[in-house]
Amino acid sequence: MTKAHSNGIGRPPIGRWFLIQGVVLVIVGLAFLLKSPIACYSAFLGGFIFIVPHGYFAFKAFRYSGARAAKKIMSSFYQGEAGKLILCAILFTMAFKWIQPLDVAALFLTFAVMLVTNLVAPFLANGRTQRN
Repeated sequence: MTKAHSNGIGRPPIGRWFLIQGVVLVIVGLAFLLKSPIACYSAFLGGFIFIVPHGYFAFKAFRYSGARAAKKIMSSFYQGEAGKLILCAILFTMAFKWIQPLDVAALFLTFAVMLVTNLVAPFLANGRTQRN
């Protein structure tokens, strides 16, 4: 039995999720280097715009645990989600305003790849711990 099974619900393996996302970002970013250096840094920027707000969300959402902290957990989730959306908007605005030249397709494609990776990472990270 894993710790999560023996003591109730445990915290998700966020570190593994971010490691998987980081590896995917490096692979995608370096793949865009084949197109151009501008596409490469634009891709890394798209990944950065994804990872930073999601890191904020993870910090806010998973800092409390246990049934006694249910109200704090819900409040933290809402705060984390609101902060994530605001950070995404600010970072996209900054990128479009201050980063020139910018390969918009590479930026958005990498952001989209990171969205898909975010959906898949929990299954990849948990796959090893759930097998007996």
